[in-house]
Amino acid sequence: MEPEQFLALRHDAVHELMQKNELCEKEFHVSSWPHWDYDLERGTLTFSENGVPRVLALIHVVGTTSVSGGTWMWSWANESLPPNVTTKVEDVREFGAAENIPELTEAERPDDEYLGWALTAVAAKLLGSKGAYRCPGANGFVYVVYSSIGLVASDEDTTSQPKRVQCSDHGTGFSTYVCDHLASNPAQEWFSRAPDEEHEWPDAWCAICDVAFQEEGEWNEKNETKLKIKLLCHHCYERLRSQAKH
Repeated sequence: MEPEQFLALRHDAVHELMQKNELCEKEFHVSSWPHWDYDLERGTLTFSENGVPRVLALIHVVGTTSVSGGTWMWSWANESLPPNVTTKVEDVREFGAAENIPELTEAERPDDEYLGWALTAVAAKLLGSKGAYRCPGANGFVYVVYSSIGLVASDEDTTSQPKRVQCSDHGTGFSTYVCDHLASNPAQEWFSRAPDEEHEWPDAWCAICDVAFQEEGEWNEKNETKLKIKLLCHHCYERLRSQAKH
Protein backbone atom coordinates (compact mmCIF):
# COMPACT_ATOMS: atom_id res chain seq x y z
CA MET A 1 0.00 0.00 0.00
CA GLU A 2 1.36 3.40 -0.98
CA PRO A 3 1.67 6.09 1.74
CA GLU A 4 -1.10 8.11 0.11
CA GLN A 5 -3.39 5.10 0.22
CA PHE A 6 -2.73 4.58 3.93
CA LEU A 7 -3.45 8.25 4.61
CA ALA A 8 -6.79 7.81 2.85
CA LEU A 9 -7.49 4.65 4.88
CA ARG A 10 -6.60 6.47 8.09
CA HIS A 11 -8.83 9.42 7.17
CA ASP A 12 -11.81 7.15 6.46
CA ALA A 13 -11.18 5.17 9.64
CA VAL A 14 -11.19 8.30 11.80
CA HIS A 15 -14.56 9.38 10.43
CA GLU A 16 -15.98 5.86 10.82
CA LEU A 17 -14.85 5.78 14.46
CA MET A 18 -16.42 9.17 15.09
CA GLN A 19 -19.73 7.79 13.83
CA LYS A 20 -19.41 4.62 15.93
CA ASN A 21 -18.64 6.63 19.06
CA GLU A 22 -21.59 8.91 18.37
CA LEU A 23 -23.84 5.82 18.23
CA CYS A 24 -22.36 4.57 21.51
CA GLU A 25 -22.99 7.95 23.07
CA LYS A 26 -26.56 8.01 21.81
CA GLU A 27 -27.39 4.49 23.02
CA PHE A 28 -25.17 4.10 26.10
CA HIS A 29 -24.38 7.72 27.16
CA VAL A 30 -20.74 6.77 27.60
CA SER A 31 -19.49 10.25 28.48
CA SER A 32 -22.29 10.89 30.96
CA TRP A 33 -21.31 8.32 33.60
CA PRO A 34 -19.18 9.84 36.36
CA HIS A 35 -16.80 6.90 36.76
CA TRP A 36 -15.02 4.40 34.56
CA ASP A 37 -12.74 1.48 35.44
CA TYR A 38 -10.92 -1.02 33.27
CA ASP A 39 -9.97 -4.54 34.29
CA LEU A 40 -7.35 -5.72 31.84
CA GLU A 41 -7.25 -9.26 33.24
CA ARG A 42 -10.95 -9.61 32.47
CA GLY A 43 -10.77 -7.43 29.37
CA THR A 44 -13.59 -5.13 30.49
CA LEU A 45 -14.28 -1.42 30.71
CA THR A 46 -17.09 -0.49 33.09
CA PHE A 47 -18.90 2.85 33.31
CA SER A 48 -20.65 3.37 36.65
CA GLU A 49 -22.58 5.78 38.81
CA ASN A 50 -22.59 5.80 42.63
CA GLY A 51 -20.76 2.49 42.60
CA VAL A 52 -23.36 0.85 40.36
CA PRO A 53 -22.18 -0.50 36.97
CA ARG A 54 -24.24 0.99 34.14
CA VAL A 55 -22.39 0.07 30.93
CA LEU A 56 -19.99 -2.82 30.35
CA ALA A 57 -17.70 -3.15 27.33
CA LEU A 58 -15.41 -6.00 26.36
CA ILE A 59 -12.19 -4.43 25.16
CA HIS A 60 -8.91 -4.82 23.32
CA VAL A 61 -6.07 -2.44 24.15
CA VAL A 62 -4.75 -0.85 20.96
CA GLY A 63 -1.87 1.12 22.41
CA THR A 64 -0.61 3.65 24.91
CA THR A 65 0.93 7.10 24.77
CA SER A 66 3.63 8.50 27.05
CA VAL A 67 3.68 12.22 27.76
CA SER A 68 7.20 12.14 29.19
CA GLY A 69 8.54 10.02 26.33
CA GLY A 70 6.48 11.64 23.60
CA THR A 71 5.76 8.25 22.07
CA TRP A 72 2.98 5.94 20.98
CA MET A 73 3.46 2.20 21.68
CA TRP A 74 1.34 -0.56 20.17
CA SER A 75 -0.15 -2.87 22.78
CA TRP A 76 1.42 -6.00 21.29
CA ALA A 77 4.84 -4.49 22.08
CA ASN A 78 3.96 -3.61 25.68
CA GLU A 79 5.00 -6.48 27.95
CA SER A 80 3.16 -4.96 30.91
CA LEU A 81 -0.22 -5.68 29.29
CA PRO A 82 -1.90 -9.12 29.59
CA PRO A 83 -2.14 -11.10 26.33
CA ASN A 84 -5.94 -11.39 26.45
CA VAL A 85 -6.29 -7.68 25.59
CA THR A 86 -3.47 -7.48 23.05
CA THR A 87 -3.54 -10.68 20.99
CA LYS A 88 -6.33 -9.55 18.67
CA VAL A 89 -4.48 -6.31 17.90
CA GLU A 90 -1.70 -8.38 16.36
CA ASP A 91 -4.09 -8.78 13.40
CA VAL A 92 -3.52 -5.07 12.74
CA ARG A 93 0.24 -5.59 12.73
CA GLU A 94 -0.14 -8.52 10.33
CA PHE A 95 -2.20 -6.33 8.00
CA GLY A 96 0.51 -3.68 8.19
CA ALA A 97 3.23 -6.22 7.39
CA ALA A 98 1.28 -7.53 4.39
CA GLU A 99 0.68 -4.00 3.08
CA ASN A 100 4.12 -2.62 4.04
CA ILE A 101 2.74 0.03 6.40
CA PRO A 102 5.41 1.01 8.98
CA GLU A 103 2.87 2.90 11.11
CA LEU A 104 1.22 -0.43 11.89
CA THR A 105 4.34 -2.56 12.33
CA GLU A 106 6.82 -0.39 14.25
CA ALA A 107 6.42 -0.91 17.99
CA GLU A 108 6.81 2.78 18.82
CA ARG A 109 6.18 6.01 16.92
CA PRO A 110 6.72 9.67 17.82
CA ASP A 111 3.43 10.85 19.32
CA ASP A 112 1.39 13.94 18.60
CA GLU A 113 -2.08 14.96 19.71
CA TYR A 114 -3.72 13.07 16.84
CA LEU A 115 -1.70 9.88 16.40
CA GLY A 116 -3.27 7.84 19.22
CA TRP A 117 -6.80 8.39 18.01
CA ALA A 118 -5.81 7.91 14.36
CA LEU A 119 -4.12 4.55 14.88
CA THR A 120 -6.92 3.44 17.20
CA ALA A 121 -9.39 4.33 14.45
CA VAL A 122 -7.46 2.20 11.97
CA ALA A 123 -7.46 -0.69 14.44
CA ALA A 124 -11.20 -0.28 15.06
CA LYS A 125 -11.85 -0.40 11.33
CA LEU A 126 -9.73 -3.49 10.73
CA LEU A 127 -11.09 -5.32 13.79
CA GLY A 128 -14.73 -4.37 13.23
CA SER A 129 -14.95 -2.76 16.67
CA LYS A 130 -18.09 -1.10 18.04
CA GLY A 131 -16.30 2.02 19.25
CA ALA A 132 -13.29 3.21 21.22
CA TYR A 133 -12.33 5.01 24.40
CA ARG A 134 -9.26 6.85 25.66
CA CYS A 135 -8.46 6.18 29.32
CA PRO A 136 -6.25 8.83 30.95
CA GLY A 137 -3.36 7.75 33.13
CA ALA A 138 -0.56 9.37 35.13
CA ASN A 139 1.74 9.70 32.14
CA GLY A 140 -0.47 9.47 29.07
CA PHE A 141 -3.43 7.52 27.75
CA VAL A 142 -4.56 3.95 27.17
CA TYR A 143 -6.54 3.54 23.95
CA VAL A 144 -9.06 0.70 23.81
CA VAL A 145 -11.67 -0.54 21.34
CA TYR A 146 -14.92 -2.34 22.16
CA SER A 147 -15.55 -5.81 20.81
CA SER A 148 -19.00 -5.50 22.42
CA ILE A 149 -20.78 -3.00 24.63
CA GLY A 150 -24.08 -3.06 26.49
CA LEU A 151 -26.10 -1.67 29.37
CA VAL A 152 -25.91 -3.43 32.72
CA ALA A 153 -29.32 -4.14 34.23
CA SER A 154 -29.85 -2.56 37.65
CA ASP A 155 -31.84 -4.23 40.44
CA GLU A 156 -34.99 -2.43 39.42
CA ASP A 157 -34.55 -3.66 35.87
CA THR A 158 -34.39 -7.37 36.68
CA THR A 159 -38.03 -8.02 35.76
CA SER A 160 -38.00 -5.86 32.64
CA GLN A 161 -36.86 -6.48 29.10
CA PRO A 162 -33.19 -7.52 28.90
CA LYS A 163 -30.76 -4.82 27.81
CA ARG A 164 -29.31 -4.91 24.34
CA VAL A 165 -25.68 -5.42 23.36
CA GLN A 166 -23.77 -5.11 20.10
CA CYS A 167 -22.15 -8.39 19.04
CA SER A 168 -19.42 -8.56 16.40
CA ASP A 169 -20.93 -11.81 15.06
CA HIS A 170 -24.69 -11.25 15.39
CA GLY A 171 -25.23 -7.49 15.53
CA THR A 172 -27.77 -6.33 18.10
CA GLY A 173 -28.86 -8.89 20.69
CA PHE A 174 -29.96 -9.16 24.30
CA SER A 175 -27.21 -9.09 26.93
CA THR A 176 -26.38 -12.30 28.80
CA TYR A 177 -23.62 -13.28 31.24
CA VAL A 178 -21.61 -16.46 31.69
CA CYS A 179 -18.37 -17.23 33.50
CA ASP A 180 -15.27 -17.15 31.31
CA HIS A 181 -14.79 -20.91 31.80
CA LEU A 182 -18.06 -21.57 29.97
CA ALA A 183 -17.25 -19.01 27.30
CA SER A 184 -13.94 -20.74 26.52
CA ASN A 185 -15.18 -24.32 27.03
CA PRO A 186 -18.98 -24.65 26.80
CA ALA A 187 -18.92 -28.47 26.57
CA GLN A 188 -19.30 -28.94 30.32
CA GLU A 189 -22.07 -28.78 32.91
CA TRP A 190 -23.83 -25.40 33.14
CA PHE A 191 -25.19 -24.06 36.45
CA SER A 192 -27.94 -21.43 36.53
CA ARG A 193 -31.49 -20.81 37.60
CA ALA A 194 -34.14 -22.35 35.34
CA PRO A 195 -35.10 -20.14 32.38
CA ASP A 196 -38.47 -18.41 32.72
CA GLU A 197 -40.38 -15.62 30.99
CA GLU A 198 -38.40 -12.93 32.80
CA HIS A 199 -35.02 -14.68 32.49
CA GLU A 200 -34.84 -16.48 29.17
CA TRP A 201 -31.04 -16.55 29.31
CA PRO A 202 -30.18 -16.78 33.02
CA ASP A 203 -26.66 -16.01 34.24
CA ALA A 204 -24.64 -19.22 34.03
CA TRP A 205 -21.45 -20.58 35.53
CA CYS A 206 -19.39 -23.78 35.55
CA ALA A 207 -18.71 -26.44 38.18
CA ILE A 208 -15.53 -24.71 39.33
CA CYS A 209 -17.37 -21.43 39.91
CA ASP A 210 -20.27 -23.30 41.51
CA VAL A 211 -17.98 -24.23 44.40
CA ALA A 212 -17.76 -20.53 45.30
CA PHE A 213 -21.52 -20.20 44.82
CA GLN A 214 -22.29 -23.10 47.15
CA GLU A 215 -20.02 -21.68 49.85
CA GLU A 216 -22.39 -18.72 50.22
CA GLY A 217 -25.59 -20.12 48.76
CA GLU A 218 -25.80 -17.07 46.52
CA TRP A 219 -23.65 -14.65 44.57
CA ASN A 220 -22.57 -11.76 46.79
CA GLU A 221 -19.67 -9.36 47.34
CA LYS A 222 -17.65 -12.09 49.06
CA ASN A 223 -17.65 -14.71 46.31
CA GLU A 224 -18.20 -12.59 43.19
CA THR A 225 -14.52 -11.64 43.30
CA LYS A 226 -13.78 -15.27 42.35
CA LEU A 227 -16.03 -15.06 39.29
CA LYS A 228 -14.81 -13.73 35.94
CA ILE A 229 -17.76 -12.96 33.71
CA LYS A 230 -18.19 -12.62 29.98
CA LEU A 231 -20.82 -10.44 28.35
CA LEU A 232 -22.48 -12.23 25.42
CA CYS A 233 -25.40 -11.57 23.13
CA HIS A 234 -28.24 -14.06 23.51
CA HIS A 235 -27.40 -15.67 20.17
CA CYS A 236 -23.88 -16.50 21.40
CA TYR A 237 -25.34 -17.69 24.71
CA GLU A 238 -27.72 -20.08 22.95
CA ARG A 239 -24.99 -21.38 20.65
CA LEU A 240 -22.63 -22.09 23.54
CA ARG A 241 -25.30 -23.55 25.81
CA SER A 242 -26.35 -25.96 23.07
CA GLN A 243 -22.90 -27.56 23.55
CA ALA A 244 -23.42 -28.08 27.31
CA LYS A 245 -22.74 -31.47 28.84
CA HIS A 246 -25.91 -32.96 30.35
